[in-house]
Amino acid sequence: MSESIGTMIRNLRKDRKVSQRALAAEVGLHFASISKIENGKETCGEETLKRIAKALGADVDVFLGIAGHRTMPYRVLGNIAAGTPIDAIEDVETFSLTDHFDPHDHYMLRVRGDSMILAGINDGDMAIVRHSSTARNGDIVVAIVGDEEATLKTYTRQDKLVVLSPANRTLKARAYPTAEVQVRGVLAGVLRTSIDHMVAT
Repeated sequence: MSESIGTMIRNLRKDRKVSQRALAAEVGLHFASISKIENGKETCGEETLKRIAKALGADVDVFLGIAGHRTMPYRVLGNIAAGTPIDAIEDVETFSLTDHFDPHDHYMLRVRGDSMILAGINDGDMAIVRHSSTARNGDIVVAIVGDEEATLKTYTRQDKLVVLSPANRTLKARAYPTAEVQVRGVLAGVLRTSIDHMVAT
């Protein structure tokens, strides 16, 4: 089931440690309205959703799609660092993406690089990513460290550190203070674009 817009706003707000009053002040609403929106007791228009998305650093298109203000086809949001081309793996299964991945809950990024090749993720592949601001150890995540570009790596939390590990023996894992790492999604699948049919793993 798709996440409701109210639930998404609440989760993002809490993840960013923003109070209802602070968010309300930022977008020009009474804090009681934020509470009602989060609990599904009140709806808001497109402009209000845009202000809320901006205040929380969220994808405006996703907000509008979940709220029913905009249709939600799969979108390519950009490139993600990962190295050089490598042959696609064999024996992949063809299927309809929307049968497996709800576009409201997922987005896509084009992989650039070979840092995840041992996980079967090659240069040029499309990473299908589930929206999430949290991850479990062992998940492959889209992560942003400080002001750097997004990267696709395996996530491990160790005490006050987050270790982001490549799946390439020539590269090394790197550890960062937890506060410096933002999880922007968890890998749900990989779409290969080097063959005629759309395939996923």
